[in-house]
Amino acid sequence: MYDKKTVIAQRREAVGLLDGAPPQAPQGTDGPLTPCWRGEQIFFKPVAQPLETSRAWGFFVNEKARGKRKSAKVSVFWGFMWVCLGVMWMGSWGGTVCAQTISRGPYLQQNTPEGVIIVWRTAQASTAQVRYGLSPQVLGSVVSSNVAKTQHEVRLTGLRPDTLYYYAVGTADRVLVGGDAQHFFRTSPTHGQVKKMRLWVVGDSGTGGSAQLEVRDAMLRYVGQRPPDLFLHMGDIAYNSGTDDEFQRHFFDIYRDILRMTPCWPTLGNHEGQNSDSGTQTGPYYDAYVLPKGAEAGGVASGTEAYYSFDYGHVHFIVLDSHDSSRTVTGPMLTWLKADLAATKQPWLVAYWHHPPYSKGSHDSDTESQLREMRERALPILEAAGVDLVMAGHSHIYERSYLLHGAYDTPTTATGKIVDNGDGKLDGTGPYQKIVAGTKGAVYVVAGHGGASLSQGPRPHPVMYITEKAYGSCLLDISGTALTLTNIRRDGVVSDRFTLVKGEGLFWISPMGGESWIPGQTVKLLWRRVGSPLSQVTLRYSLDGGATWKDIVRNWPNNGSYDWQIPHTPSERVLLRVESAVDAKVHDETHGYSKITAEIQAIRWGEEWRYHASGQDQGAAWMTPLFDDSGWSRGKAQLGYGDGDEATEIPHPSPTPPSVYFRKRFSLPFSAKSGQLQVLHDDGVIVWINGVRAFSKYADNGDGYAAWASSSSQDNERSSVALDATARAALRVGENVIAVMVKQSSASSSDVSFDLSLDVVLDLPVASEPTPEPTPEPTPEVSVEPTPEAASEASFEPVVSEPSVEKAEQDGGAEKAEEGGLAETAVIPETASEPTEGVLSLESDGKTGGCAGCLVGDGVGDLWVGLCFLILWMLVRFAERRRRWSLR
Repeated sequence: MYDKKTVIAQRREAVGLLDGAPPQAPQGTDGPLTPCWRGEQIFFKPVAQPLETSRAWGFFVNEKARGKRKSAKVSVFWGFMWVCLGVMWMGSWGGTVCAQTISRGPYLQQNTPEGVIIVWRTAQASTAQVRYGLSPQVLGSVVSSNVAKTQHEVRLTGLRPDTLYYYAVGTADRVLVGGDAQHFFRTSPTHGQVKKMRLWVVGDSGTGGSAQLEVRDAMLRYVGQRPPDLFLHMGDIAYNSGTDDEFQRHFFDIYRDILRMTPCWPTLGNHEGQNSDSGTQTGPYYDAYVLPKGAEAGGVASGTEAYYSFDYGHVHFIVLDSHDSSRTVTGPMLTWLKADLAATKQPWLVAYWHHPPYSKGSHDSDTESQLREMRERALPILEAAGVDLVMAGHSHIYERSYLLHGAYDTPTTATGKIVDNGDGKLDGTGPYQKIVAGTKGAVYVVAGHGGASLSQGPRPHPVMYITEKAYGSCLLDISGTALTLTNIRRDGVVSDRFTLVKGEGLFWISPMGGESWIPGQTVKLLWRRVGSPLSQVTLRYSLDGGATWKDIVRNWPNNGSYDWQIPHTPSERVLLRVESAVDAKVHDETHGYSKITAEIQAIRWGEEWRYHASGQDQGAAWMTPLFDDSGWSRGKAQLGYGDGDEATEIPHPSPTPPSVYFRKRFSLPFSAKSGQLQVLHDDGVIVWINGVRAFSKYADNGDGYAAWASSSSQDNERSSVALDATARAALRVGENVIAVMVKQSSASSSDVSFDLSLDVVLDLPVASEPTPEPTPEPTPEVSVEPTPEAASEASFEPVVSEPSVEKAEQDGGAEKAEEGGLAETAVIPETASEPTEGVLSLESDGKTGGCAGCLVGDGVGDLWVGLCFLILWMLVRFAERRRRWSLR
């Protein structure tokens, strides 16, 4: 049996304590010592002192005990190592993606009615997998590639046409990013299907500068809840020389949140051509994009990614290479162009490339060979086939032509070549028309104003209706019978809009979508009839993006105008429709969604202001509502001088005055609940609302006219501030006055810049729905008009009624490797749910890549396995300690 006294005696003997004689007490200790022990150590302590304070006087019983003490230390060390290994194990299985990041994308390529290609790049080589489905929460279909690489191009097939899918990307066993409402794509409509579509057109954007960002943001604000279906880029995507790094910083980083849900169809620009070669299809441009050389998206196979065609709904798009491919009439590109045009039966034909056939911007189409050759050689082929719209970039400006045909000569002359010299506007001289089959004419657009420095020649081009030296981009809206292009400047102002129609119909003029209304507001609805007379129309509205409709008024005289009182129902997806009173298939709708909200833009960017810049002090009361500013000059913002980007150039007295004055009147229908002020300024700025100081920056030297700015600003610096309680209280129902003083930093300052916007959230009263106006009695139609087949669509968004996804063909799990690195495997069946529409925005985490999926899906299970591993190790350690204590 275990004899404790014997053990004590043995241990006392081992340390020299014979016959029970205690050792000498340490210096300063009174009283005899008594032995006690813990584990394999024996301790001696004063009789009245706790053991814990006496551990310094302990001895090992023998060398064996000393070895066990060392073993205990080693055990602790290895325990710590096991913990580290457990954590590493959890990281390797539960979050492999933490060591793997996405450095580019994901982004969409080659969307077709049956599929799409999803592309992304990882920092390290890995396998690839895309999970997708009809709901972000149900991504039951999977396509994988087991080939480890950094550039991943995964093709999804067997999908439903015109259907919204959500997706996530990652490795073969982990999700890296996606699986949320911001990662989605919509398959194309069936080729030939008539459906309203919206496309974003950008050219010469790739500088990475502030103008590029402002152009992007202006488009996003304008489209709101109705984002573009496609992104068409006119080239010069990555300045200065199209390197891979420039593509990343000037394209993929800047448009990341757009590209993950909007397929991009680019054309090669001369700057990309510096490091990419069309003959071999190599370089950063050809690495970045997966373009259809085998007619994968419609048209005739070109055999090259340098030039190609694709169909989207009832529109045929042709993309040419004006930089690096042969432009001879008998060369491969134009020979293919003839075959492709001969094969298409689509009612709309749109072509684009980089070098414009007509321009007097930063490039002259009469003197530069690439521009001239495309005009002289490509245009006769396209116009003979009935092309409707031709777009380009290269020239850093916005230009839009009249309806034109046959202007191939050099130098270009307009005489006898302009088919319609009107403005092409529904609310102007009327739209351009190609109603009769075989009618000639196309509109030419130069959209090279996306971000590169602007430039304009001494004279506008003779075939151009409008020439504007201002940054911006274009929205292209195409329905069954109408094509409308809208130019949106970087300040959000629509500076041009034209419409080309084919066939009779009703066409919306205003509103076009993107507007914000408050309940109870009256909005004038405008439309236009093209073709035979029509007596009466029905006006309707939808608050849910076209899923359901309510009547505004029925059997209204077709006079092109109606005053509509906005209902008291908030919505961000408001559509309006005008339709024939006798045939609802003859109709048109607003192009984008408007919204009913308490938030209004009391002052927009680019509006008109009164200003005083003559170098005279206007006294102490100039910022109050009663001040008389009727003698001041007027002009649209941006106002200023010295930068060359002003909409209104104001005088520049000498010597330079310290301050310039600006004033504007605006009205509010209700009191303000909150407000947001944004100011573009150079240098200092002070803002007053009805005489109350609301904001200032770089104005520490005082508010007086003679005080200089306390610091210099950046060029066109933008400042934003939420109005405080004092400033909000200054806003009143009815007329308000906002007054601004812009200050120079010194007499040597060379420029002044100013623009301002004010957003206000109104404190709305509770009100009921407006009472509908009486519906006039129907009267007989003068004539019965034909029903254009192209006007048969009911709304922007199709209704998906089938509960499951059509599956791709099974291949037994065997990987199919395609040229260009595409890979497909068998598709795992999913449980589908009804999709919900995604929304295009820039509200993301602000990262270009990452391991957002570290604990998504299977990673959660792996984490629990790792925790169980750690708990098991702790239990083993605890059992070992109990065993040791049991021996004492």
